[in-house]
Amino acid sequence: MTRCTAVALILCLLAAVVPCVAAPTAGLPPIPRILFGVNQYNVGPPELLARYWPLTDDDAGYLKSLGCNAVRFPLYPSEVGIDEKRLLTWRPDGRLDPGDLAAPDWRSLDAVMDWMVKHGFTPNVCPSPEVRGDWTTKAWMSLHVPENADPTVWFTMLVVDHLTEKYGDQIVYGWYESWWWNTYKHEKSVRFPAAFRRKLAGMYGGRIGALNREWGTSYSGFEQVETPRIMTADGRSVEPSAVNSRRTFDLRRAMDLMQRDVLAGLRDAIRRKAPGAVWAGGCLLNPLGALADIRSATVPACGPSMRTAAMTGGFLSADLYSDTLEYYPQYRTLSKFAAAAGSRLFIAEVPGVKPRAFKLVADVGGPSAGAMAWCGREEVWGLIAASGERRTANGQAWKELGGAYGADPSRYARYRPGKVRVYFPEETLHYTVSAVNHIDAFLRICDRMPPGDLELVLTDELAKLPASARLFVIERTLPIRAIRLLERMGDRVLTPHASFLDENGREHPRKPARGEFFARLAALPEGPKLLDVFRRVEEKTDCVSFWFEGAEVASPSALAPRNDVLSDRPNKLTNLIDGSFNDGVTFADAEQEESVTIALKSPRQVRGVFVDYFEGDGQQIPPSRIPDRATVSVSADGVTFRQVAVLPGAGVTSRSRVRFAPVQASHVRFDFGRNDAKRGLRLVEVGIVGE
Repeated sequence: MTRCTAVALILCLLAAVVPCVAAPTAGLPPIPRILFGVNQYNVGPPELLARYWPLTDDDAGYLKSLGCNAVRFPLYPSEVGIDEKRLLTWRPDGRLDPGDLAAPDWRSLDAVMDWMVKHGFTPNVCPSPEVRGDWTTKAWMSLHVPENADPTVWFTMLVVDHLTEKYGDQIVYGWYESWWWNTYKHEKSVRFPAAFRRKLAGMYGGRIGALNREWGTSYSGFEQVETPRIMTADGRSVEPSAVNSRRTFDLRRAMDLMQRDVLAGLRDAIRRKAPGAVWAGGCLLNPLGALADIRSATVPACGPSMRTAAMTGGFLSADLYSDTLEYYPQYRTLSKFAAAAGSRLFIAEVPGVKPRAFKLVADVGGPSAGAMAWCGREEVWGLIAASGERRTANGQAWKELGGAYGADPSRYARYRPGKVRVYFPEETLHYTVSAVNHIDAFLRICDRMPPGDLELVLTDELAKLPASARLFVIERTLPIRAIRLLERMGDRVLTPHASFLDENGREHPRKPARGEFFARLAALPEGPKLLDVFRRVEEKTDCVSFWFEGAEVASPSALAPRNDVLSDRPNKLTNLIDGSFNDGVTFADAEQEESVTIALKSPRQVRGVFVDYFEGDGQQIPPSRIPDRATVSVSADGVTFRQVAVLPGAGVTSRSRVRFAPVQASHVRFDFGRNDAKRGLRLVEVGIVGE
């Protein structure tokens, strides 16, 4: 027997007792430091052998010429021969039985992976445990629900196991968009209550007395604790008792920690199976919008917090595809959380692939893992149109962004702190359902201050601030431990709030600072950039015309048949005083006088008004008419009005405001003049500042 024959015989004998693992297919490039590429369609059913895949070999060459090195795509269970509904249907006992499912069929996925190998692209594979086309079934969005966590982890690891064995570990894994407006999804879970109680007991160190003190209850053990209710029975609005409640805070924190456990476990499992792979986690879609208060968000977010997402993935992945400045704050905030967790920010879908959007990405700086553009093959500003036409302007702008990544690697390699420190209370913003917060003001401050100016300070950084540092505080609801630290800082804390609320809903009066707040602010070097932001804070905090305070709004003017501010929402006058920053109303496209009257629940002393106009982006949404002026009148009886102020119009962009001597009023009228334009005036918000 020759030596080679003997070796072969030994290998055959080993194969009889050791599970066979196919040798990885050679050819995938090392994962680049900066991922720069495109999003694409999914692979299609197995029997199509990737004929659903729209990219051609010529397209691959074109993308390479732009500097692209990666392609991101979703993978649905049905695309590997698994019945999605069966996978995601909860059994009576809440347990997953993979034996109920068919064996996977990898043909279509393998064909796409072979295409990646052929062209030297790094695959960003996104297993998507959901029923394709039904966003409400995204199981991975609610990992605090064991019935959703189990199939999510099982399907993700099924894909990781197969690709690792056949193609190696130079692959980026993650999940697609996090549609943050989904419901909590734990209400019908048979396994959630016990899992929640276990997590709650861990949060309180097993001391039921400590929980009773915070909740005002008399439980004798954690097994008696009932799951707090946040949403009303119809699931459409927030329970009043859930606002600024420690029970709400603890429930939402427990949900986040439960998801953190699942995500960390999945990350570790991928590391064991594929040490060279990167786990990017779920792509957070508009996480700051998800923090909006109950005046503008009927269903608060229940996905993992930005902190959890940053802690449990190699990248902090964001899916943000609007090109408006509304999304610039998302980049800056997520970059901070990535840096705090020792991670990097991966912008997994750059907004709408419009050249203007690319500059926003470049301005953010590090720590960056790269960016993905929408390739398209459909009419959404992609790099390649449905007809196959290549969009030259987008391609050139995308190439320039890639050049920026390469020309100054240090800029994107590390986080660079800014100069103006603004406190970001992540705990209460994420876990507390508050009566009001100031995310709209936070968005504004990010828009007005580039990364070199703005520095977000997290709670665990408060004690480390330099002794001379000034700190600007926008929010009023803060963690109790932060309130205590801020009190020690004295006048170095600049905020218009006379008191703070903690996570228990308890009020903490502040020691008055020396001098009137806005006068102090205006005297500071950074004051001009902050003045408008804090005016917004004052207006929202002291607005007396919110709908749940009993105010009513009316108008003799005809409204448009639909709402042009947000076309999928009712066009009703209540939107003007619901406290949000993106609802509103649109007047009819008719020549008419346009006016709005707000009737307060009872006469109040008022001292100012403000109006948010809706400008439109000039692309998808045409610009709105902004009147030359708006006359403000007040009345004590709703019949006789007298003019007290004029809101500036000409030269104003989106927000107009005016202050006047305090006056007692029960009604306030805004007259916007006659509309002789071809489009009705669009308003986002109308507010009254008072006592």
